Amino acid sequence: MTTETQSTQFRMIPFRQLVLSPLNVRKTAAEEGIDELAELIAAEGVLQNLSTYQCARGESDEEMRFGVVAGGRRWRALRRLLDLGRIKPDYPVPCLIVREERAVQISLSENSGREAMHPADEFEAFRQLIDAGQGIEDVAARFGVTPLVVQRRLKLANVSPKFITLYREGEMTLEHLMAFAVTRDQERQEQAWKGLKTYERTPDGIRQALTQHEVSARACIARYVGIKAYEKAGGTVRRDLFDEEEGTMLDADLVRRLASGKLERHARRLKAEGLAWVEVRPEFDYANRAAYGRVRTTPRARSGDEQRQLDTLRATREQIQAGVEAADAEDEAYDALVGQLEDVESQIAAREEQCTVPDPEQQALAGAVVSIGRNGKVCIERDLLRPQDAERFERAQQEARRAALSEAPRLHPARLVERLTAQRTIALQAELVQQPMTAVIALTHRLVLATFYAGAISRESAIRIDVRSTGLPAHAAELEGTAAQETLDAHRKRHEEALPSDPEDLLTWLTALPGGDLLALQAYCVAVTVDGVQTREGACATDALARVAKLDMHRWWRPTAENYFRSISKSQILAVITEAVSASAAASVAKLKKDALALAAERELAGTSWLPTLMRDSE
Repeated sequence: MTTETQSTQFRMIPFRQLVLSPLNVRKTAAEEGIDELAELIAAEGVLQNLSTYQCARGESDEEMRFGVVAGGRRWRALRRLLDLGRIKPDYPVPCLIVREERAVQISLSENSGREAMHPADEFEAFRQLIDAGQGIEDVAARFGVTPLVVQRRLKLANVSPKFITLYREGEMTLEHLMAFAVTRDQERQEQAWKGLKTYERTPDGIRQALTQHEVSARACIARYVGIKAYEKAGGTVRRDLFDEEEGTMLDADLVRRLASGKLERHARRLKAEGLAWVEVRPEFDYANRAAYGRVRTTPRARSGDEQRQLDTLRATREQIQAGVEAADAEDEAYDALVGQLEDVESQIAAREEQCTVPDPEQQALAGAVVSIGRNGKVCIERDLLRPQDAERFERAQQEARRAALSEAPRLHPARLVERLTAQRTIALQAELVQQPMTAVIALTHRLVLATFYAGAISRESAIRIDVRSTGLPAHAAELEGTAAQETLDAHRKRHEEALPSDPEDLLTWLTALPGGDLLALQAYCVAVTVDGVQTREGACATDALARVAKLDMHRWWRPTAENYFRSISKSQILAVITEAVSASAAASVAKLKKDALALAAERELAGTSWLPTLMRDSE
């Protein structure tokens, strides 16, 4: 399109042919607001033409150049978009071509005594001209813009006057108006705005509220279905003037039905493979995926070749590691060695992963979810466990453990087992109070189980991070005065004295707490959640933690008539004396009555390190 006058010519010129002229009179504040102007141009195009003149062609110039004398900020904004890869060198720019002798005069006229027209005034002016009977092409030529810019401005003019007023007053941005412009229904625009919470009143929030029953053509599910298939099925598409590549599918239900139909074909093939279950979920986001567990893997025997390859890689890793330790961190060789080390470690990890197999019991319950990936293509995730599968597997495991426990011989009455494990639990708590890092490790273990190992948390961890009551309060009288209880009480008192009186101040107070004090406080909070009280003898979730904490019950408890011997039989007391002291010592007290025998056993064992099996180190 070319418009001729006596001394000027209007033309769309590729950006690559435009250069900033030294005749442009604007020399200061040229870069101010360029980013904002670039975003506006990216959204709506160049709304006002540049004034240019034809430059003399240089010897190396393959095509004509045009110097920009008015519109330097627009030129800089376009260059910013070009540098970011958001426009191409041949991007068409509306330009008014003038004689070079008039260039300075025009530049001065444009930059002096003039305030830029507010976009709201401009698109309302466009609408008035169109209402008066002018065509879009005529309005575009008159203002030196493209017809597409006029169409976009007219669409903004359909936004509710209430929001245009807010835009004029600076209470709303152009992006807000563009979001409202997805619909011409001004009442619907105002209802959507009213229904949004203050923090939701963003351009994206507005657009989502107005298009909740629609699907963007850029959405993964839309790309998977395809616009052609959607339109062939009777769906309609609304094209977005603010993004030529954007479109909106107006029937979200149809999109989902078409997507599910395509995914079902993949699901049928999976079912034919014999999977326990297959689910079709077009939208399978992180929150949905978090509800599923994964089949755990177990190591398998390696072949001779696999073991040799792994040994070779491990030897290589040791050599490179030695080189890394010997190299200077500032030397180029250091970076190369680090890169080699990372490569070898990834190879080792891959080899080790190849030597694992899925747990057959879990895999028998596992299935797959067929969904749409972020790339808009089908995504199949196998070896998943639904929550009910994980629960069923856990119940089966618990029943097996109960069966194993019921077959084991009982050495102590249930009540005594409970009391002894209470003693062991509080002793472990006292150990953790004094070992902050171990407490942190225990807490992290609990969190990882809850996040990555569905169904394992109740069985594998001794820590109760939901801070529920443990089994200790029922034994408070017996535990009162023990070394472990006194240790816990001392730590609690110290923390209570330091904590702010107002809980509202706690978070700020914690942020200023030194690292060591923070760990000590966390250690106490973690330690008092340990729960190992039980009524049955056998393995307990606290066993592994006790080994890590190097729990030594000799420090915290010794058997007495009151806490142990009166609760077991005479024959058991004599067996203990025989084991801990000697057979002759047991024979010397064998004829005593039960109460006297219990007191005698306390005296006999006073100088020994004997502990009941429940209180010994777990292997």
